[in-house]
Amino acid sequence: MKKKQLQKNAVWRALQGTLSKLFVAAVLVFLLAALVLLAWQKSQTSIVGDYEGVIVERWADYSESAQGSHPYFRLQIEADGGKRTTVKVDPTVYESARIGMRIRSRSGQVVLTEPRQPVGK
Repeated sequence: MKKKQLQKNAVWRALQGTLSKLFVAAVLVFLLAALVLLAWQKSQTSIVGDYEGVIVERWADYSESAQGSHPYFRLQIEADGGKRTTVKVDPTVYESARIGMRIRSRSGQVVLTEPRQPVGK
């Protein structure tokens, strides 16, 4: 009888060890997936609607996927209230845009204007 109980306990401990390892592995996979989703979401954050402000930063990079690498272009815009927002732009707008220029988008139409020079300079 005692031998049977010892065998049951040994099997139970082995099962508990396996289940705890599976649980830890599942939690790690979940955390990794959440981190990847957060990084992807952060890279996709941009305004789709109307915006207006001054260009304070611009950058371009490549994103990798199973289909290959693709360039992406971003501008950081500072609105008159001081709020900064990152926007996705096409290559032609990116090439024309310079830091300090004003940018305005209404209904998908992007207009870039040179900063105003003070009178007398």
